[in-house]
Amino acid sequence: MDASQLSTGAKVAGGAGLALLIIMFLPWYEVSASFGNISASDSGNAWQVFSFIDIVLFITGVVAVGVAVAAAQNKLGALPVPAGQLVLGLGALATLLVLFRILSVPDGDIPDGLDDGIDIGRKIGVFLGFFASAAIAYAGTLLAKE
Repeated sequence: MDASQLSTGAKVAGGAGLALLIIMFLPWYEVSASFGNISASDSGNAWQVFSFIDIVLFITGVVAVGVAVAAAQNKLGALPVPAGQLVLGLGALATLLVLFRILSVPDGDIPDGLDDGIDIGRKIGVFLGFFASAAIAYAGTLLAKE
């Protein structure tokens, strides 16, 4: 395995894929509740907050790293689909899903009478996850050109 022979697309895919896998453990959202004199807050990472998107993000990160490893071993031609298209498709899907969750914060099943004292906010993980997903999609375009 010769990592010095990796193309730019493979390097970006591997780095962004690894970054996404790590970022999934950072806080993505914070819930703050305040009722009278009592207040509490907690944060959740991608694994704790999502039920489907986390699986898509995990698969995207693993595939991006796998493509970089396959490129380092000169085995990209053995894949059943072109690596660039695979990475681009998964990266674009992940980017759209994370963007959706930036714009539409998951609120769970908060009953209507209790939502006045509860605030759900975005944390750094969701934004870093967006950039890592977008970098994977960009790596897919680079790989498709190579």
